[in-house]
Amino acid sequence: MSWTQEVWAKSLPIYERITAHPFITELAEGTLALDKFVRYIAQDEIYIKNYGEEMLMLADMLPQGPMRDMFAAYAKGGMEAEKAMHDMLIERFGIDTAVEPSPVTSGYMAHTRHHINSGCIELALAAMLPCMWIYNEVGLHIYRTRNTAQNPYTDWVATYAAEDFTEGTRQVLQMCDDYAAKASPELRAQMTEAYLIAAEYEWAFWDWGYNGK
Repeated sequence: MSWTQEVWAKSLPIYERITAHPFITELAEGTLALDKFVRYIAQDEIYIKNYGEEMLMLADMLPQGPMRDMFAAYAKGGMEAEKAMHDMLIERFGIDTAVEPSPVTSGYMAHTRHHINSGCIELALAAMLPCMWIYNEVGLHIYRTRNTAQNPYTDWVATYAAEDFTEGTRQVLQMCDDYAAKASPELRAQMTEAYLIAAEYEWAFWDWGYNGK
């Protein structure tokens, strides 16, 4: 079993909690209260700026070659697509992004930055992976189950369910498996721990958007 298969099985209960969360179910239905979506986007605006910086930092950690080029291109393209989507939603809904990071946002950013700063590619990849992988899976889940009639959140869904985003995620998953296959059992276990902590932050991020606490 590959590392990504193994870690997905271990994190499946977290993913199932995410897809069952009212933020996600109401987003798919198009009934999510605007104030909840606005609170989420304002925090995500903070998070993705930091995440984009860290993606480029991680790209610089990779050895010169096709893998590094692919990751850098994915980071650049993905961040540009997310920024364009955010800018459009911020303008459409009049979202004030001049907010302080929530405890969840701060904790999540500290987790990924800690592993970036460790200089360990394996741990950095593992900590950064849930943001792209879980978002892609959630986006595809919502795309399949969404109410298409006058759903105000269709553009958000389209970004994370897009074919380019899905293919980029698939390539990063393969990269993670390549590194994990050469890692010691101890390092592989640390990768799993870093991933699972980040996956819990993914759930907490949705929950904070919905409940504000």
